[in-house]
Amino acid sequence: MKVLTKFKSFVKSNKRTFIVLLLALISLFCYNVTKNGIGDEIFGWLRLWKYLSLLLLLITCYLLFLKGKRVILANLTLVVFLLLFLETILFFILGMPSAYRKDFNIPDLPEDHIARQVGTAYYPDSVYHDVKVVGDNDTVFDVHYSIDHMCKRITPGFDSSKTDYALFFGCSIGFGFGLEDDQTLAYQVQKQSKNTNSYNFCISATGTNHMLAQFQYRDLSKQVAEKDGCGYYIFFWDHIYRAIGTMHRYTEWLHLAPYYEMKDGKLVRNKSFKDGRPFISGMYERLYQTNIVKYFEADLPLKLNETHFDLVSEMVLETKKEYEKQFGNDKFYLVFYPNYVAYTPEEMRIFQSYLTKKKIKFIDLSKVITYQGKYTLGGDSHPNAETNKLIANYLLQQKKKQHLN
Repeated sequence: MKVLTKFKSFVKSNKRTFIVLLLALISLFCYNVTKNGIGDEIFGWLRLWKYLSLLLLLITCYLLFLKGKRVILANLTLVVFLLLFLETILFFILGMPSAYRKDFNIPDLPEDHIARQVGTAYYPDSVYHDVKVVGDNDTVFDVHYSIDHMCKRITPGFDSSKTDYALFFGCSIGFGFGLEDDQTLAYQVQKQSKNTNSYNFCISATGTNHMLAQFQYRDLSKQVAEKDGCGYYIFFWDHIYRAIGTMHRYTEWLHLAPYYEMKDGKLVRNKSFKDGRPFISGMYERLYQTNIVKYFEADLPLKLNETHFDLVSEMVLETKKEYEKQFGNDKFYLVFYPNYVAYTPEEMRIFQSYLTKKKIKFIDLSKVITYQGKYTLGGDSHPNAETNKLIANYLLQQKKKQHLN
């Protein structure tokens, strides 16, 4: 009873402050009603409404906590206020940009569906038509991707009399983004080899985790006619960021990607990034469109460390083991494809040391060319057909030189 009386007295003596607090709460309620009725785009003016309402709410709470001698709560409120004030200042600096709602929900698919297990897949027996236009209607590419009944890209020129296979895993670089079926790295290796059929298991926009999930989802050897050959993982440095599910990649396209983590020294699959690590993924969903993140172009984690290199190399090791189990040989190689440098020499040294420690064979082609515009598609940074032809030659030379057969 005394507490209630004391509270009534406090409200009465701070009547105006409580009225402002009530107005801030009403403003936030009206903001939410408005936001929920306008679709997926949250316009700049609407975001400003939210910021001003929250600033007003926080400053009134701060004043009330001070008057009530709740120093810890007042200080915490002040910290939040200052962060929101910075967020608001950067909002104006960025030009009052809109924000967008994004659906991060898991699709209603059977647990054993390929999209749930691998994270993404092409439609079987399909042809994708891909066109990229830049500037004043300049066409960068206008191509077709042929997909077979097992969801992998078709490599033309299959010859049933050949006795060796070459399997390719990786992302859009190995897939041949922006290229026709007969311009991919897999096709070039097949063309430049005497007795090899190539199989292109690469999937655009994927990482090391997707490759491992492919092997764990089904026995890939059932798709390969030949009994001897090699498996090549066409590695791109961004695969590390994709495999650990950084904030940027998670919120842009990888929320359904396979999530692997180390538990008691062992690599385990824990659903997808969305439902396997709900706290971290939920935090990313709330932070990625903040003005602080946008202005400073921040990503989380802020920097790669040895635990990330250990985790990703462990994924490669598990893939190698699955390959050996399914294909009966140990000729599985990680190939460092030359590209724009997005790592420090020390990072590369550490990552390669983990590969060596785990006895993962790799072919380092990262320095055979200095990747630049002439090796790309022009208006797109992916390698062109001539680059794949060149890299296929380097790969086969290195294979022969190191006696990888």
